[in-house]
Amino acid sequence: MNTPLRLLLGIKTDPIEYRYSYPWLFRLAAEEGVEYIQLGSTFEFYLLPDEFFHWLREQAEKAGVRLYSLFTAHRELGGFFRNEPGWEAVARRMFERYIQIGGILGARSVGHNPGAVLRDEMHTKPQGIARYVKHFKELMHVAHEHGVAWLTIEPMSCLAEPPTLPEEIRQMGEEVTAYHRQHPDSTACMGFCADVSHGYADAQGHVVWDNLQTFEATLPYLYEVHLKNTDALFHSTFGFGAEERATGVVQVERFRDLLHANVHRLPVQQVVGYLEISGPKLGRDYSDMHLEKSLRESLRYLREAWCAPAQPCHEPVNLPSVDVEPVRFSASLMCADQLNLEAHIRQLEALGIHYFHVDLMDAHFTPNMPLGLVVLEQLRERTHLPFDVHLMVEDNDFFIRKVLPLGVQMISVHTESSRHLDRTLSLIREGGAMAGVALNPATPLIVLDYVLHKVDFVLLMGVNPGFAGQQLVPITLRKIADCRRFLDERGFTHIPIQVDGNVSFENIPKMVAAGADILVLGSSSLYHPQGTLWQNHRRVVQAAREGLRQRAGGEA
Repeated sequence: MNTPLRLLLGIKTDPIEYRYSYPWLFRLAAEEGVEYIQLGSTFEFYLLPDEFFHWLREQAEKAGVRLYSLFTAHRELGGFFRNEPGWEAVARRMFERYIQIGGILGARSVGHNPGAVLRDEMHTKPQGIARYVKHFKELMHVAHEHGVAWLTIEPMSCLAEPPTLPEEIRQMGEEVTAYHRQHPDSTACMGFCADVSHGYADAQGHVVWDNLQTFEATLPYLYEVHLKNTDALFHSTFGFGAEERATGVVQVERFRDLLHANVHRLPVQQVVGYLEISGPKLGRDYSDMHLEKSLRESLRYLREAWCAPAQPCHEPVNLPSVDVEPVRFSASLMCADQLNLEAHIRQLEALGIHYFHVDLMDAHFTPNMPLGLVVLEQLRERTHLPFDVHLMVEDNDFFIRKVLPLGVQMISVHTESSRHLDRTLSLIREGGAMAGVALNPATPLIVLDYVLHKVDFVLLMGVNPGFAGQQLVPITLRKIADCRRFLDERGFTHIPIQVDGNVSFENIPKMVAAGADILVLGSSSLYHPQGTLWQNHRRVVQAAREGLRQRAGGEA
């Protein structure tokens, strides 16, 4: 039987920064029955003497409240994501001092948002994350030495401030938690401080992941929560007064019920939710006087909405997912906006696309040449997603030797242009990439028979190669089913089938039902002119799910 979850209420000190004194806030919290204080940082913290923090702890104890958590209010620990000289070292020194302060205060947790990648250097994000995680693991030892039990990370709502997307959250959470499991006696625990107002909306204003979905991704690593309200695009920050609740989108009760329903997934049996607002933004001479009323109103609402037991009368939490395993999506970059390609791939990353499909043509084997090697080389520096390279060329080996050093993960070659297919597939595999064989619509499956032991995937063309926007060759669906049967009968059930050409909303269910595993998405689906990328991707997911339903029911 699960241990009952306790949801406790606290307040972060951000609203009083440069407005009111700490004893003022401690008194207000005590009067409202709020015991837990999360101390928000100021820029002066890192230079103030220990004496100040001993004094602050005494003031809290006198008021009957606890400085339970220390958390950044700014981006002052973000130097791990900067590439200029000195930033990384300064961030490390400041972080160590910050942990030391947490120990002096008797805080159980010390938390922060990791910082931000410069927008004009987004291609350095993977290196920045690696640098940050390396230091974070080392700092877990420092925290343990100072008696701090938890180091916490706040997922943000901007791609430049990782972790943001659910997959980023899961990857970071698992890597750092695994490190603690390896060193349980010398490291602090790692947890997330999840914010109920953080989701992700793309540049066009479409919500890709809402705040409930990103919150759900943190549950296996959740330690504490920030409670604040926001608008539909996660731009602004405000509280939970009556007027604010009327304009905000955060329904605290849904987060409360989600936590109670998933208590078995949480690493702790109690979670403190801290009211986190920045205080009035208008002219301070006539707005600061309203802060106390605003805080009291928000705290009284949260005491009922957050701390109450789960209410079974609420509608069940619905967390739509883009996961349609085993089907995977490869976005055709030939169909993308070539003048804004980097911004475009950022949107595709946010959607959860699995691969980037790169068509390399030589204008001989196919009468087109949309993308070149230079574009591929520059893109490789700007994204971590796997490259799925489709060679439609006469000299396969030449292009294989050109693209392998760029760090591609999949390469498919056409049997129709391969003089020595066995040797070409070996060349791909020896270079560390997955080897695929591509078949034009009229090419029989029997050509695969003697190379299957060197094949990692089969690419079936639904159109004659060269141009986007063509109609599906009618025999394609039967060929997909025949290929699946052909592979299974020979004991190669593990080889996936990729389909390229008129992978449309209408055709996807039939293709998946027939046995397609990897869908190359182009102008008839992901890039359909009548929808946005976000809208089209949702339709693709729905179509793939329908195909899986038909496959499971034997309707292909």
